[in-house]
Amino acid sequence: MSETPCYDECRYLIRLADRLESLISAENSGLKDWRDRANALLHSQDLESLTGERTLDDLALQLRREWLHFANSVSSRYFRSPTSFQLPRLPSGSAAPTPYDRWMQPVSLEQRASGYHPAPEGWRADHVLFNTGMGVVTCLLPVLRTMFQPRTDSPLRMHGLGGYFEIMDLITANNDDLFQASIFRDQAQLRTSVSSGESQVIYVEPVSCRFDLDVFDLDAFLDAWKQRPQNIPGVIVFDTTLTANRFPIAEVLQRLQPGKPWAVVQFSSVLKLDQEGLEFSNGGLMSVYSVNAGNMEDFSFRMRRFRSAMGLGLTMDQLAMLDYPGFMDQAIIERHANAIFENNAYLAKRVDTGEDLLFDSKSHPVLNGDTEYPWAVAPFVYFQLRKGSDKEDLQLLKHVFYNEAEKRGLTFMPGSSFGFRGHRCELGGIRDVPGYETIRVAMGARKGPNVDEAVKLLNDLGLMRDFGRIREMYPELVDVARKEAEQKKKYFGGS
Repeated sequence: MSETPCYDECRYLIRLADRLESLISAENSGLKDWRDRANALLHSQDLESLTGERTLDDLALQLRREWLHFANSVSSRYFRSPTSFQLPRLPSGSAAPTPYDRWMQPVSLEQRASGYHPAPEGWRADHVLFNTGMGVVTCLLPVLRTMFQPRTDSPLRMHGLGGYFEIMDLITANNDDLFQASIFRDQAQLRTSVSSGESQVIYVEPVSCRFDLDVFDLDAFLDAWKQRPQNIPGVIVFDTTLTANRFPIAEVLQRLQPGKPWAVVQFSSVLKLDQEGLEFSNGGLMSVYSVNAGNMEDFSFRMRRFRSAMGLGLTMDQLAMLDYPGFMDQAIIERHANAIFENNAYLAKRVDTGEDLLFDSKSHPVLNGDTEYPWAVAPFVYFQLRKGSDKEDLQLLKHVFYNEAEKRGLTFMPGSSFGFRGHRCELGGIRDVPGYETIRVAMGARKGPNVDEAVKLLNDLGLMRDFGRIREMYPELVDVARKEAEQKKKYFGGS
C-alpha cells in the first residue's frame, strides 16, 4: 500500500473535481469552496490520519452533491413527456431523444460503451443500457423466449453457475413448461451440459456470488465448448458485475471460435464498480456480441423494444446523472476496481477465523490460491459467524460495529456495499450456508488508516468468541437489536 494513501486520494478527488468542472460552471457551484477545503487538507498534518480520512469521505460526498445538483438542474428543464419540437439535452450537451421517459433512448451513453466494451476482430457488438442490472435480466428472459420460441415438447433450457440471490429468484420465478433453468454449484456439471448441448442458454458468474466465491474455470469450459454439437444454437450470458473488466471478454470471444455461439451477452450493474464509488445513479449495461451482424442487431432490437414496453429504461434524471466525465472510461474504472480488489485481498488475509472465534470461517478467492485467472477477485470478503447465531445476533452485531466505529473514529460503517468507495460491513443476505449467519465486509477503494483499523476491529470482535460475551459487553444494545430483528421478520419473513 502507498506510504501516502490519503495524499493520493486527495489528489485523485481534485482531479475528479477538474473533470466535473469541465461541465459545471465553478462560479455557479460550491466547487470553489470545495477546492479550498481540499487544498487545505492536502497540506494538513492530519492528512494521513483517521481525521484526515474522515474529511476525505466528506469531500467525496460534497463532490457527489455538486454533480447531482447540476445534473438535476439540467434534467428538470424537461417534462417526462417533452413537447414534439423540444430535444432534451444531457449535461454534456448530447441529445436524449424521447417522446416520454419510458421510451428514452440513451444514444450517447450507449455509444460510450463501444469504447468501454469493444468487440474483438471478427465480432460485432451493440450495447443497451437499463435502469438497473436486474432490469437487464428481467428483460433478457422474455426476449430469449421470443428468440427460441420454445414448445412444451421442446422447452428452452438454461444451465449455469451463479448465486446472486435476486437473479436466482427471478430465474426460478420464470421456470415453467416452456423455460427450464438449472443453476449448478459444481462446474463439472455445467461442463457436461455444455459439451453435450443440453441447454441453449448458458449463464455464468465469473466469480459466483455464493459464500464460496467460486472462480470460473475458463479453460475447462472452453474445452467442453469445443465438444458441443454444432447444430445446437447457443447464447452465453456472463454477469461481470463483481469482476469488472478483469474478466477478459474479448479473449473469451476469440477463444470460442470456431464453435461460435449465436450470441454472447455480457451485463453488469453499473452502480457497483463503474462510478468511482459515488453512486450517482442506478443502471445496468448489457453488451451483445456476435460474429453475425444480423444476430447482434436482432438481439439488441428485441432488448430495446422490451426495455420500453416493460419500463426498464433509464429516466432523463438517471441519464443526466450518468453523463459525467468518467462514466465508462476504462482507465478510470479499472483504477477504482483494482484498488477495491487489492483492499479486499489484503483484508481477507489478515482477519482471523476459527471454531473458537466469533467468525468461524471466511471466503475470498485469494484464500483458495485462485491466482491463475485475473478475475479471481472480489469486492468484498464473506465471514461466517459461529453456528447457532441468529437474526437477532446479526442486528446486535450491526449496532456493535456502529458503536465501535464511532468510538474509534473510523469511517468503517454497517450498510450496503454498492459503490465500494468507503468501507462497509453488510450483515446477512447469504442463503447458501444452512445453519449459519454471514456478514459481508467490503473494503472500498480508498486506502488509508481505516483499512488496518477495520482489520483490528474485526479481530477484536472475533476474540469475543460468542454472542453471550457480546451481550455482556454491550447490554445497552440488546433491546434495540431484538426489536429490529422482530420488525425485519415482520416485513421480510426473517430473511
